[in-house]
Amino acid sequence: MKWLAFWEMDSVDMDVNIKKYQELLAAREKKDPRFPQKPISDNYSFPGEYRGFILYDDDTTEEQLMNVAFHFKDTMNWTFEPIVSAAKTIETYMKMKK
Repeated sequence: MKWLAFWEMDSVDMDVNIKKYQELLAAREKKDPRFPQKPISDNYSFPGEYRGFILYDDDTTEEQLMNVAFHFKDTMNWTFEPIVSAAKTIETYMKMKK
């Protein structure tokens, strides 16, 4: 299952979160298994706001997502939503209709 990860922070936490994000990128480069290794998108932000999102692939575990949230605890809120393709949703719906 793929994941849509939303993040949000207060403006006063920008500097500390930049440092934490750099730590997360360094952990990914070192292949640290505690964190997701293959995001399928860039980390996007909404201009003028202190929130954004990133997409994670099928190999990302719930534990890795929780580790991301714990890494940013007290300075950034995370919400993780499972996502599936519209084609898969239609396929499942059609099977359930029978």
